[in-house]
Amino acid sequence: MQHIHRLSGIAVIALTTAALSACYPPPQPNLAAAPYELPPQPPPAYMPSTAPIPLYPPAATVNPAAPQYGPTTPPSTTPSSAGTTAPIVAPLAPPPPRAETPPPSPDPGLTWQPGHWSWTGEQYARTPGRFVVPPSAISQWVPGYWQQGPNGWIRIDGRWT
Repeated sequence: MQHIHRLSGIAVIALTTAALSACYPPPQPNLAAAPYELPPQPPPAYMPSTAPIPLYPPAATVNPAAPQYGPTTPPSTTPSSAGTTAPIVAPLAPPPPRAETPPPSPDPGLTWQPGHWSWTGEQYARTPGRFVVPPSAISQWVPGYWQQGPNGWIRIDGRWT
C-alpha cells in the first residue's frame, strides 16, 4: 500500500512539473556564443542633455525655455484627445524615465504620484510628480507607462487599486 502512495506521489510531481513547464517559454539561445554578429544598431532616438537636472523642481521654478526634450507644457494642454476613450499614440519612443525623489509629504494622508512623459501631438512634455489625496485609505497608486504598439507608442495611464 505504501508503494502505491509513493508511486502516486511521484506521478503527481511529474505531472505538475510537465504542466508548469508548458507555462513558460523555452529558454532563449545564448546570442554571445552565436557564430555571427548582430548588425549595427542605429543611434538612440534621444540624446540626453549633459546638464544636471533637478530631481523635483517646484512648479514655480520650472523653466519652459530650457527643457531637456522640448518645451514643457502644462498637462491641461498635453493631448488634444484628453477625456476621450481613444488611446494616446506617439510615433516616437518616449525619453527614458526620470528618477524622482519625492519631497517630504505635506500631509501623511497624501500619496505621491511620480511624474511622467506626456505626448503633446508633436513632442514629449514632462509632467512633474505631485502629492494627491487617494480615493480611500487602502488605495495604492499604480503608475502609468508607455507600451510599444503596432502603430507607435501607447500611453497606459496610472490607476488606483
